[in-house]
Amino acid sequence: MTKKEEPARDEGKDEVWDQPVIGEQPDGFTRDAIKLAHNALDKFPELRKRYSRIAGPAAILSTGVVLLAGIAVARRLRRGETPEHILETLTPEEIENAVRLDKGEDDED
Repeated sequence: MTKKEEPARDEGKDEVWDQPVIGEQPDGFTRDAIKLAHNALDKFPELRKRYSRIAGPAAILSTGVVLLAGIAVARRLRRGETPEHILETLTPEEIENAVRLDKGEDDED
């Protein structure tokens, strides 16, 4: 019996969407918004620390804060803001309050 070889992994790549997956892949807008949300969270180590939990030797970032950052980023992208502007101006407070909208604030119809 021969040992099955694992496919070689590109260690320099951390793009999770390039890995083979089962199920649907997010569309381009969603993928870009999630990546931008992670970049935005990288700007705020205190926010990352507050929403992280230690699991063995690793700190795991809560999916809740990633979701909040994604909502804040997607809202701004839909308004036509550039990714660079979003990263410059997004605040931790805006991320944490992303689901607390004033009535009609997000309506564009």
